[in-house]
Amino acid sequence: MKINITLAVVFLSFTLLAYSGLFQIPPTERIGCTELNGDGCVCHSLYADPSVEVWVEGPETLAVGQTGLYKMFLTGGPAEAGGYNVAGRFGTMKTVDSISVWDYRAPNELTQAFPLLFPTPQDTIFWPFEYTASDSSDVDTIYSCGLSIVYDSIPDFYDKWAFGPKFPLTIIEAIPVELTSFSVELNDKNAILKWRTVSELNNRGFEIERLQDYKITRLQNWEKIGFVEGKGTTSETSEYSFIDKNLTNGKNLYRLKQIDYDGRFQYSEIVELNAEGLFNFELSQNYPNPFNPSTVISWQLAVSSYVTLIVYDILGNEVVTLISEERSAGKHEVEFNASKISSGLYFYMIKAGDFTEKRKMLFIK
Repeated sequence: MKINITLAVVFLSFTLLAYSGLFQIPPTERIGCTELNGDGCVCHSLYADPSVEVWVEGPETLAVGQTGLYKMFLTGGPAEAGGYNVAGRFGTMKTVDSISVWDYRAPNELTQAFPLLFPTPQDTIFWPFEYTASDSSDVDTIYSCGLSIVYDSIPDFYDKWAFGPKFPLTIIEAIPVELTSFSVELNDKNAILKWRTVSELNNRGFEIERLQDYKITRLQNWEKIGFVEGKGTTSETSEYSFIDKNLTNGKNLYRLKQIDYDGRFQYSEIVELNAEGLFNFELSQNYPNPFNPSTVISWQLAVSSYVTLIVYDILGNEVVTLISEERSAGKHEVEFNASKISSGLYFYMIKAGDFTEKRKMLFIK
């Protein structure tokens, strides 16, 4: 058993290194596979193959410090699985998926950690990545290299690779969308976000992202909570707002991700709303009450909890379980439809951690 595990580890390590382009034949100190940092995927074969097609798509113009979303495409060759390398001369590369990595010896180049499978040999596959423009040049370049392999974990001449055309980038000083203010305030247990632009160019809109106190870690797991459409192109002042109705106790951070029609985007500054002690555990009276046939039951949680909400008849028999799941801190509600039960007095009870509460409701047909 130990021998099998050892062999598996050795095999996996060799596969990762081979497909990452860190092996070079003949030996060289150049790290990577693109024309910027290397000589191609020469651990498989020494020369590029015309049956393999590689290209990059994405924004052709970026403002200084702006991040664009790009894709490197691969087709042709054996097309059982594929690998990639992309590099930028001046800007900053960033992975956006779990199958891409970077090597500290070539921080401006990305590669795959594992080969990506082709659905069929006739298909095209791609890898997304982000590229942030540098302030050191008016013109930048993205380099690419794609490897189409026979998926047998053996790097040899049956595998085919090719460089993609150099992808030119124009770097501009102008900011496509000029954001002059961004703020957040508390209003009746909701967060009201407001922002203003004085000009917009090619603006598709704004994604609103939130980072809640209990999720604040080194990884900074921002979540998208909404989208507000932009005005496209305008030289007039524009006002925007968004209401976040899902606050939690503690610190709530917000930022805007402004997105152009061509996929380019940039982030706003971060604003903070401290909602410490905003919520307590509470079960509200259903509304309407009496009701026929539906009513709404609402509650709020001080912290994230596993919640059960059950309706009982007057004898204590369970009628229906409305909720049985984890819920975040904040306000919640659920609709109860009683059309299939008899008129009468009922109880509903909530359990969330150590919190338990029960209320009465009257159903009249």
